[in-house]
Amino acid sequence: MSVLEQNMRIILLGTGDIALKVFLKLKNDNRIEMKGVICDDSVKEEVNAEYQRQIEENGGKILSFEEESIKDADAVFTCEYRKAIPQKYVDKYMFLNCHAGILPKYRGFSANPWAIMNGEQQIGYTIHRMDEKLDNGDIYYVGKFPISYQQTYADLYDTIFDDMIDRIPGILAGIYEGTIRATKQEKSGVYCSKFNAGMGNLGNFDKPSDYIVNLHRCMARPHGTGIFFYYKGEKYYIGKITSGTDLQLENYLGIPGKIVNIESGVIWVKTRDNIVVISELLNEHGEIVKADCFRIGNQLGR
Repeated sequence: MSVLEQNMRIILLGTGDIALKVFLKLKNDNRIEMKGVICDDSVKEEVNAEYQRQIEENGGKILSFEEESIKDADAVFTCEYRKAIPQKYVDKYMFLNCHAGILPKYRGFSANPWAIMNGEQQIGYTIHRMDEKLDNGDIYYVGKFPISYQQTYADLYDTIFDDMIDRIPGILAGIYEGTIRATKQEKSGVYCSKFNAGMGNLGNFDKPSDYIVNLHRCMARPHGTGIFFYYKGEKYYIGKITSGTDLQLENYLGIPGKIVNIESGVIWVKTRDNIVVISELLNEHGEIVKADCFRIGNQLGR
């Protein structure tokens, strides 16, 4: 039987909401034969249990990660898998990965957020083959999406991953049929570190305004943990923020973290090089906090 006379046999490796959507998409595609799912046992036990329940309810088979499980698959597709894969398997079998970032420039963790922090005007995802190095293998497809200075990662999150999920069956089928061919990665790029919730702490706002705005663009809720500051022992999350560049206060000298104006329901806060304009604040319970709860001259970050 030739390779084109049968469906591509796929094993999905990973645990999470996106991985579940990928599973359902692949299972319902007539070009793909889903052989099973290998879960990521590094996630919380209750999360894995619920994920396994949904996989099995939708006709999936849960497999253990061993050679016997993967040896008859045409490819193992990884999505939301956080553990290292034994190199002996990567060398012997086809492992494909969906990377949440544009390769080769941004490898590793939190690639799209770091692209935003660095002022990139495009973010996206990459489907690539895995090799001995992280996010280093040959590229089959790159999905790119323009992002403006006014947009956050949260604004584009669903658009990016819905597109990826929709395209995965066709990309896998194209790889199997030979109509989609890989290209070698350029040997350039950085390995990004993970974003964590603590990175959202603005302290006393002693950072450049663009840094603060871009940090919000990376970490905005609901897909991020949000940026925040403390005032009188209370924690406040920023829902909307812009740079004060248009106000032409670049040469204004002041103390970072000081409220320098409150006008039309927004708060102007001095930064290292300019100001930021906060137009939406929330408390820890997600409730809107009005600007008139603060006063001009208040020092934030304490």
